[in-house]
Amino acid sequence: MEISTKFAIGDKAWKIHDSKAVCFEIGCILYDGSVYYGENRYDMTIATQCFASKEELIKYVTSE
Repeated sequence: MEISTKFAIGDKAWKIHDSKAVCFEIGCILYDGSVYYGENRYDMTIATQCFASKEELIKYVTSE
């Protein structure tokens, strides 16, 4: 079984952390039925809340 992910290790992604948009480098990818990304295995964010650009993140936040 092959699992494809939106980002690869080393890619930059955007997320919301402490109510702010932050850019982070993906250092860890976890799959347990859903895909999670993080800088390390202790700070993971579900794939649906990771974005390729700040503009994508803003569009997601401002959509209804």
